[in-house]
Amino acid sequence: MASKEAYRKKLEAQLDEWDAKLDVLSAKARKATADARISYENELAALKVKRAAARDSLAELGKRGETAWEDMTDGMEKAWDELGKATEKVAARFK
Repeated sequence: MASKEAYRKKLEAQLDEWDAKLDVLSAKARKATADARISYENELAALKVKRAAARDSLAELGKRGETAWEDMTDGMEKAWDELGKATEKVAARFK
């Protein structure tokens, strides 16, 4: 298993990438028609809630000791996978 710091940096980089993608999607939503914009904004709001939960998990990881952090990795991997899939799903709708 990678070190705690390397793992944290990997997850943080992925969140930063998703943040950038959400910014692009938000800009596209603002340009959409009124009905589409409402739908897109609702989907983006749900993604932002998931992203916030992921950031909270990442903060919790930082508080864990050098050995205890490994107990979180399974749940973190699942949450990251779900957030990634949800982000791609919403991005696909904007194309």
